[in-house]
Amino acid sequence: MNPTPQESWGFLHPECHGRNALVFFSWDLARTIEQQFKLHAQSTVTMQLQEAQKAVDRLLKQYVQIQANPAAFEGQTIELRLEHDEASPDKPVLALKTSPELEHLILEAQQAVQSSGRLN
Repeated sequence: MNPTPQESWGFLHPECHGRNALVFFSWDLARTIEQQFKLHAQSTVTMQLQEAQKAVDRLLKQYVQIQANPAAFEGQTIELRLEHDEASPDKPVLALKTSPELEHLILEAQQAVQSSGRLN
């Protein structure tokens, strides 16, 4: 399947509802963060993190607006932060703090896809 440019975003996919929305969201989340860090590559790490956080917040709102899975997305949060590893303190690692309910649902949906090999 070759997605159209619009379908390349999960929230635009016609199957983005229910449990599928959680899988699409995880894909969109990774893509959003990656895009923001590339887009702001010349900025400070702090600025990159701030811009990525804004984009993640917009993405979460997008999933709420389209009512992809209201019980899963409404009132949930994802906080981006940099953590330092003692082994290499000069290279911070991006950490996501996802609200427990959303994290549980995403992991559950991903396991279901891995088990069945397909969405739905």
